[in-house]
Amino acid sequence: MAAVLSALLLALFIWWFRPDLPALAGYALVAFIAVFTVPLLYRQTGFTLADELGWLEEREAQEHEQLTARLHELRDELHKLEIDEGVSQATRLTAMLEDYHSVVETRFIGKKNSPIAYLATARRVQKHAIQNLNDVVAVGHSLSSISRNEGKNDRNDSRREKFERLNREQSDRLEGLLTENRNLFDALTDTAVEVANISSFSEFERLDTLARLVSMSEIASQSGK
Repeated sequence: MAAVLSALLLALFIWWFRPDLPALAGYALVAFIAVFTVPLLYRQTGFTLADELGWLEEREAQEHEQLTARLHELRDELHKLEIDEGVSQATRLTAMLEDYHSVVETRFIGKKNSPIAYLATARRVQKHAIQNLNDVVAVGHSLSSISRNEGKNDRNDSRREKFERLNREQSDRLEGLLTENRNLFDALTDTAVEVANISSFSEFERLDTLARLVSMSEIASQSGK
């Protein structure tokens, strides 16, 4: 906006005063300095930081709403599939998201020194746990399909063996996803406890469980590829 306004004023200056070259160069220099002074003053007076914090607050609220809604959907699907531990994990993760959102709102939002590394890592782990539950639903449907079709091939040994192998593979994958989520939940919980007990943002750098959370996030990212 500053650049556009300066260009318009420069054009108006030329049209109105018909200046000679030195006067025009001087006015253009003033306009150029003004253009680059505006963003500098905007940052120095704190408006840039306020905009960034506002954007982070809005993004956090949107993500929280989206993730919570998705978890409710997953919980219903897991209940229909009768995957009890999946239902329990969805319920537990929903509570963890609510706690995380409350902490962000009351302690971090609006603070210029907020520990972005912790917030981003925790959110990344939460999203991966939700993706695991989404995969659990897919595996659950796969197991239901195998179960429905397995009885129709009792007289065909090769087909029966194939269904048994598929059933074992999918069951192992289901257990693997649920186990990974247990580890993710433990890391999130341990870190959240330490976060609740620290007295200043500078102490985040010394959190032992934060290193574990980062490690879990990296492992989760690799396993999700």
